[in-house]
Parts: sequence; C-alpha cells; structure tokens
Amino acid sequence: MMPNPLMQVLLIPLLSTPLIYLYARRAGKYGGYAAAIPLTYTLLLLLALLNEVLKGASHLESYTWAPGAALTFGLLADGLSIWMLLTINLLSLLVSIYSVRYMEHRFEEEHEGHEHFSKSDYANYYALYMLYVAGMMGTVMATNLIEFYLFYELMLIPSWLLINNYGYGERERIGMMYFLWTHVGAVILLVGLLSAYWVTGSFEISALPAVASSPNAPLIAVAILIGFFTKMAVFGLHIWLPYAHAEAPTPISALLSPAMIGIGAYAATRLVLLPMSTIFSHFSLIFSLWALVTMVYGGLMALAQDDVKRFLAYSSISQMGYIFLGMASVSTLGVSGAMFHYVSHGLGKCILFCVAGILITQVGTRSMKHMGGLADRMPLTATLALIGVFSIAGVPPTAGFMSKWLIFSGVFDSSLPSLDAAVFAAVSIIMTVLTVGYTLWMIRRVFFGPLPEGLREVREAPPVMTAPLIILAAISLILGVYPRLITDSLLPLIGSLLG
Repeated sequence: MMPNPLMQVLLIPLLSTPLIYLYARRAGKYGGYAAAIPLTYTLLLLLALLNEVLKGASHLESYTWAPGAALTFGLLADGLSIWMLLTINLLSLLVSIYSVRYMEHRFEEEHEGHEHFSKSDYANYYALYMLYVAGMMGTVMATNLIEFYLFYELMLIPSWLLINNYGYGERERIGMMYFLWTHVGAVILLVGLLSAYWVTGSFEISALPAVASSPNAPLIAVAILIGFFTKMAVFGLHIWLPYAHAEAPTPISALLSPAMIGIGAYAATRLVLLPMSTIFSHFSLIFSLWALVTMVYGGLMALAQDDVKRFLAYSSISQMGYIFLGMASVSTLGVSGAMFHYVSHGLGKCILFCVAGILITQVGTRSMKHMGGLADRMPLTATLALIGVFSIAGVPPTAGFMSKWLIFSGVFDSSLPSLDAAVFAAVSIIMTVLTVGYTLWMIRRVFFGPLPEGLREVREAPPVMTAPLIILAAISLILGVYPRLITDSLLPLIGSLLG
C-alpha cells in the first residue's frame, strides 16, 4: 500500500491540473488521454483500499489543519464511501477518454464547422474537468463539516463554468440557473452545518450524533437536508436539473447525473440519516410520499420528451426518487439499496448519456422523432443503450435489479406502519413498470422501426467512444450477477450505524 493513499487520491488530480492544461494547449483533444493518466493511478489506489474494506476495515487519514480552531483535515474510506469513490473515479476516467472525440465534435460545432480553432479550448475544458473531479472526490472523503463544505462548493464552480462555456442553447442563462439553485441550497446547508457546530462544539462529522438530543435537532436536520435535496433534484427542488443536464456538454452530463446529484443522497445519509436516524425517521412518511411523487413526476415527464438528453435528465429525477425512497425507509436494507442504486444508476446513466453523445456526433440530432432503425447501422451502440436501460430500470442481470430489490425490501422493513409500508412498496414496484416502459420506448424510437432516408450513411462510433461504455456495461453485469461484492461491506456498516 502506498503511503497516504487518500491524500494522493485527492492531490493527484489537483496537482496534475496545470500539467494537463499545459499539455492540452499543445496537444489539443489528446488532453483527454493525459487526464486519464492520474485518474487511472487514483483508481488503482482505491482498488487497493477496497481490499482492506472488503475485510471489514476502514481507512482514515487525519492531518493537522488549524490547531487553534481544533480543526483536522480528515479523509475516510469505509464500506459506504469507497463505493462512491470508485464510481466517481471510474466514471471520470472513462468519460475523459470519451471526451477526446466528443469535445472535438463539440468545438467543431461551436466554430461552425471550421477545422481550426484554439487548443486553449481543450486546455480550459480539461483543467476544469479535473477540478470538478477533485471536488466530488473530496466531498465524499471529508470527515469534518468545514472541509466537506469547501469541497461541496468546489464541485459547483467548475461544473458551472463547464456548462457556461461549453454547453448548448442558452448556456449562460442555464449555467446561472444551475449555479443559483445549487448555491442557494448550499447556503441553507451551511446554516444547518453551523447550527450543528453550535450544538456539538465540533466540526467533526463523527460528532453529529450529539445533535439528535438537541431540541433544535429537527430544524437543523431539515436545513441540512434542504441543501442536499436541492442537489438531488427531488420534486419541487428539481427545476434546474432538466435544463442543466440537457444543455451541458454531454461528457459533463454523464458526470452530473450519474455521479454528482447522487452525492446529495450520499451526503444526506452520511450527515443526517445515519448519525440522526431517530430524527430522520420522524419524517419517514413525508419523505416516502415525496419520493413517490418524485419518481412518478420524473417518469411521466420523461415520456413527454423528444430531445434525448432532456429525456435522460427527467429520468434522473425519477431515479433519485428511488434512492430517496430507500433512504426514507430508515432501514438497513433500504438505505443500503439506496447507496447501491447510486452505483447501478451511475453505471447505467453514464452509458445512456454517452450514447446520447454518440447520437449527436454520428447522427447529428438529439430529436428522437428524427431517428429510428439505427440498430442496423449502430448495433454496438444499440446493445450498450439496452444494457444502460436495463441497469436503471432494474432488469436482471444488471446491477440495478439488486439495488432496487434492496430498496423495495427496505420499504417493507421500514419503521412505517405495516399497511403504509406495503402501500409504498407496492406503488414503487408498480412504478418500475413505468421506468421499463419509458426507457424501452426510447430504445424503440431511436434504434428500431424504419430507418429514415437521411440516416442510411450513419456509422458506428469510433472505439474511443464505445470502449468506455463496454467497460461500464460489463461492470453492471458483473455486479448484477455477484452483488455481494458491494453488499458484503455495505450492509454490515449501515446496520451498525443505524443501530
């Protein structure tokens, strides 16, 4: 084991950012391969740590930060955070490779098809990309509230700039909408975090269980949760998501939806649900209803979309409803299923957003009504899209089947009255039919039926775009067949923390 592996996981992307920037100024689109090098190294470090975690251990690194304020800089990898870290790192690594061809097409579009454009466009993109990845990784590993909040905001700024500078449509207006919604949520979150410090006298996340005994605990929990629910884009706090995810450059959409919004669920679990489960359980009925509304709304809105990226954006809202429902159960199975679904949704949704990017580059449109019959021209892309759909819909043998199975089992095992739990579980299971319906309807419209005359020359995407998706599809199938790889470490940890 390398010394201080978690600090390396954090610092390597940060320290490599200026080097990648300088390289991309010379090499242009090949900056994506340079970005993949440090991310490959950090992935190997995390895989080495995984061996410890699977044996029941956790890895904590603590560094002196501000002794006068009794602040330490801590990084943690345990049976919960390791799966978030691996998902974020893997997706970021593969999407950086995918970006090589996609961003070349994007810049050609932006410059109206001219062959020559500034290589600084690539340099800025990959530098912001690495900062964005570092922000996500730091947020998941943080062990104190100030450190957590700093990384939480670091996620926001690079992602906003990536949308603002490289997105589609009214990207500046949409980027500002994204920034304002998520930043307002973060400010409310900060109020909750400072209130927690006022109660406990410590910024350490490990001190948060003491908040539960405070008479102000419900208000503190709600303030923190509003910030995270805004990031999750649950119904009512979702307004920004369809715009941001649809108009962001597709590689960033492939990280926003599968990786970043799910961090809101992870953070709500780590900072509120687990340390203050008695407080969280008071809202179990309300949260369960809210989760059902979120999954139904997202699914119905997805059915109404013609733009493939907006379709996937609304699908993400619906899938956050499933994660929210698992959390609302406040049961070992439900919460574990929610965290497992972060992984399975991440794999499936990253595949689907990257498929959308392939359609943009190879077909030249995002409108599903102008597609059809593409399975004959793009059989590999069609197969990958089907695996992505199965993963988010919970169809065996993909990872999504087991994650949703755990969520539904957790609802039956929740603290709600048995009749209420049975109703919520039944409705959510029925909602899975809607998920299967709208996702297969998308597959039907894009890849089957008559092939439009203008698409007869469409070709399969190059390997630099399809190979990363093959890896994600293979991992989803492996986790679907052998879910114990995750559940053997996740279930005992969640069970012990819930008490």
